[in-house]
Amino acid sequence: MSDATPAQSPIWMGILVAVAILSSFALACGMPFAAIGALAALTLGPRDALVLAGIAWSTNQIIGFGFLGYPYDLLTFAWGAALGISALAAVVGAVLALRPFGSGSLALLPIAFIAAWASQQGAVFLASLVLGASEIAFAPAVLWFIFWTNALAFTALVLVQVIGARIGMARPIAITSQRSVNA
Repeated sequence: MSDATPAQSPIWMGILVAVAILSSFALACGMPFAAIGALAALTLGPRDALVLAGIAWSTNQIIGFGFLGYPYDLLTFAWGAALGISALAAVVGAVLALRPFGSGSLALLPIAFIAAWASQQGAVFLASLVLGASEIAFAPAVLWFIFWTNALAFTALVLVQVIGARIGMARPIAITSQRSVNA
């Protein structure tokens, strides 16, 4: 982003984390990590986007273990770590998918979202090969549910981000040629 683009307000970052918290209570392990990762990739530098995804994941785990009764066993902890990796994968996937486009329009939103979702689900699938998962976890109906809940969450987050940009608390959604995983 150019120097003329305002920094993401710490208050705004808190609002996005609050959305993650509310999502955790509403969706439990169905946290919309792909939606958060795509929005983070569109509005933050890659490092900050990864930090936001990590905060969203951490918050989700605190709520899960602290309030939703996740069991304290090795497999649950391992799946928690796998979900953390998948949240980071969502950001990396979106950043990499946007990189070839340089500057662009909001028409690239679907590219960021689909790349984030595919990367996040790919990481979950790879984890399932090691940790085990029932076949139903990757049934078309389940994948469709995860896709559309993330799509709805992404739409809501984009609308919230646009409002935040209009009131001066958030960066506008923009794709710039400065995006790279190393930035």
